[in-house]
Amino acid sequence: MSKKEKPSPLKKLLKAWTSAGPEDRQAFLDLVAAEMRARASAAPDPSGAEPIPEDAAALIANGRYLLPSTIERVEAVMRARKLSPSGVMAELGFSSRDASLTRALAMKAALRLSVIAALAEWLAAHEADG
Repeated sequence: MSKKEKPSPLKKLLKAWTSAGPEDRQAFLDLVAAEMRARASAAPDPSGAEPIPEDAAALIANGRYLLPSTIERVEAVMRARKLSPSGVMAELGFSSRDASLTRALAMKAALRLSVIAALAEWLAAHEADG
C-alpha cells in the first residue's frame, strides 16, 4: 500500500481559492496589494541589495566563516612575516596547537567568534605596519 502524497502549500492555496467566495478573494487580493505597497515603501534600495554597513572595510567574516578577501590578506601578512597559522594563533593568544585557523584558511572551515575578533585586531595592526 503506497502512502498518499501530502499536498503542497501551493495546491492547498489553489484549493482554498476555488472554494472561497468573491468577498474573500477580494479581501485576499487587497491584503497582498497592501503587503506589496508596504515592502516597496520600506525598501530604501530599488535594486534589492542589502545595505552596506558603515564599517564594511572592517568586515573580515560572514558569520563564522572568513571572507575570501580576508584569507588573502591573512596569507599576505603571514608570508611577509614568515609565520605559520599556528604562529598566528599563538600571537592571537590561543594555543599554537589549535588548528582551527589552518582549517579556516585551507578548507574555509568555521572559526570561533573569539578567534575572528582577535584576528580582526591582529590583521588591522599588522597591515598598518605594512
